Amino acid sequence: MLVVTQDPDGDLEFQRATIDRAFRQGWTSPEDGRPRVLTEHAYTEACKIVDNGGWTGLDHATIQAVRNGAQPGDSLPPLQPRPFIVNVTDAQVFITGSGQGRRISVLFSHEHFPGIRFGHRFRREPGRETHERIWFMEEIETGALHRMMQDPPGPCDAGVIWTTWGD
Repeated sequence: MLVVTQDPDGDLEFQRATIDRAFRQGWTSPEDGRPRVLTEHAYTEACKIVDNGGWTGLDHATIQAVRNGAQPGDSLPPLQPRPFIVNVTDAQVFITGSGQGRRISVLFSHEHFPGIRFGHRFRREPGRETHERIWFMEEIETGALHRMMQDPPGPCDAGVIWTTWGD
């Protein structure tokens, strides 16, 4: 009989590396940096957005090109990687704590709060791919940090303001 034991530190390192990679590389696509051409389908969708507004999965550069007169078959600027979380900069991801209290933490700055260093502790999810980084991004981009800063918690001894959601 084969007995497999999980290495919690290895799992935690995997989770840390996944979160760190998201902050460092942002949202990338195999199409990033490659030449692009405006398709008929993208042109039609962009025209609807230009005329009526609304939501689209098209990138801003495609819509702007159509606004500027681009036609199907015209070249489009190459896509560029996008930041993982808009307005979040200078992220440092690390493992902190000991024993069952070990967690992945991130320290980060936010452009809307100059001079403040924030911290967030991710829930520990050993043995599986984590979605905590996505939930964290959604919280920041839907205003959780701004809501928290309406009545800000005090900083810790190191001067970091820790988020009030998460672990």
